[in-house]
Amino acid sequence: MCDIWEEFRAALCISGGNRRPPPTLPPPNLAGGGDEDGGGVESGGGQEEGDIISALPDDVLLFILSRLPSAAAARTSVLSNRWRLLWAQLPVLWFPLPAEPARALPSPATAARTRDRSHRWRRRLLAHLPALRFPLPVGPARALPSLASARAALTQHSAPSLWILRIDANDADPVDAAAVLRLAAPRLTNALFLRNVVPEDRKKAVVMEVIELPCFDRAAHLFLDLGYLRLAFPPSGVFTKLTVLVLSHVRFQGALDIGDTLSSARCPSLRLLHLFDAQGVSNLGICSESLVSMVLHNLKGLQQLRVVSPMLRDLHMFNCFFKRQPVASITAPVADITAPILEKFGWLDEYDPRWVQLGELSQLQVLAISFFAGAWYGLVEHQYNRGSVKLLQRFREIRDLHITIFYPIKIVYFHYCTEGLTSLLAKKLHLILLTCGHAIGSCVFHLLKISTRIRSLFLDIRESIKERAACSPDCACHQQHDWESEELVLNSLQELNVCGLRANRDFMFVKRLLGWMGALKSVTIIFDPKATVHEELCEELLGLSGPETCVKIYLYRDGAKVMYTPVG
Repeated sequence: MCDIWEEFRAALCISGGNRRPPPTLPPPNLAGGGDEDGGGVESGGGQEEGDIISALPDDVLLFILSRLPSAAAARTSVLSNRWRLLWAQLPVLWFPLPAEPARALPSPATAARTRDRSHRWRRRLLAHLPALRFPLPVGPARALPSLASARAALTQHSAPSLWILRIDANDADPVDAAAVLRLAAPRLTNALFLRNVVPEDRKKAVVMEVIELPCFDRAAHLFLDLGYLRLAFPPSGVFTKLTVLVLSHVRFQGALDIGDTLSSARCPSLRLLHLFDAQGVSNLGICSESLVSMVLHNLKGLQQLRVVSPMLRDLHMFNCFFKRQPVASITAPVADITAPILEKFGWLDEYDPRWVQLGELSQLQVLAISFFAGAWYGLVEHQYNRGSVKLLQRFREIRDLHITIFYPIKIVYFHYCTEGLTSLLAKKLHLILLTCGHAIGSCVFHLLKISTRIRSLFLDIRESIKERAACSPDCACHQQHDWESEELVLNSLQELNVCGLRANRDFMFVKRLLGWMGALKSVTIIFDPKATVHEELCEELLGLSGPETCVKIYLYRDGAKVMYTPVG
């Protein structure tokens, strides 16, 4: 009983602006002394005092309960008759992972700050959700022990509609998952978040049971991370109000075309579609008059893609066709995309103009592509690079160009990944460098030599592996390179941003880079969190810029990101 009361007290302490401790409330005396309805409790002095909390209106109590995990909210039924099944009227149900500690939901201000710190793709998804009256948990929390408990709670739920349902499960049972979806479908009016956490050794396990997704005709947002459980779309029904659909780690039943379900006939309001790490889709044909944003990420087995979407503005493809096994029966284009007003296009995949049809793309403003550093002639990576060059050559000028460069673990021969490309006519150049511990100078220098008209340069340096790698002394990236002896003139460049700078040869390259830019107005440098940065390094960077340049340097001290301030 005491743990229920402590969780309830914690819910009263609203996080965010109110930092006062929760009120000290005596636990109710369930053994006796109160009235039949639980309206009073007996104090230590033997006098009956009013139960202030239980006397509050239902909407206030429901607001308090909404800040608790649904398991804790349900346990308040034992406090008194006043609380019995009050939780069943909640418009939001939340079932986190069992092993996570309990804490109350954040305030709207705290939730907003957390969303701002999220990754770019997550912020894009959350932008399609309305402001949450009952914000979702953004951190760990304790919950019911299994998906079966969430199933039992849904059978007792008595509210006329369910606004948000969030379930986090460990290695979920497909039968329980299917039952929960069937119970939620007719009453859900806003968003479903279902996440199945699966151990690494279970990700490739063959699960025979198939979860048939029921028709959510009232829901607006579906986020399903199924941990590679099998999923089948319903053969009929219309997802009338569905605007956002995100499916990840899914095995679709059979090698089928799921595009019929995702097209306008059955999803007339769909605006955002994201498919991550999905298996079992060989053909994908989508004809949608409402779709605005689509991301296809690592669809294993995809052979053909056809998209007809007159309203599509953002399309991102990643690793859906690379190293694809050809099928003799497919004679039509592998990818045929008709999106006349497309503004943002990411193609981090194998490209060949003979089997990828893209149309005019006359309104394109942002293009994202990728290359492999150090690719040998004849390898699939070298062929991949040639395809990316051909895609770039389709466009005379790009306002905003994003290039991701994948470095191998070992570089034997350093070959420029953009061979055959003579110029990059872009105003903003974003370079995402997945280095595996290698130096960035040679690749960046070669790209800058053909990008002399850029006004903004962004260098995002990432290790790309969990453990920090250190390339061998004989690695090609340590050899004498042209950036150490040649000069560049970048007088159009006005803004430089470097993220993840390491205090090694990359630091030497950035020093050279600052010397080539004669019209810089803004410089922002963020050191790698693991880099050891001395005062002399920061002073040296400040001394390379003129008085008209605004320079900001950020480094990490005791795990916290701080802005460097010169002494004195």
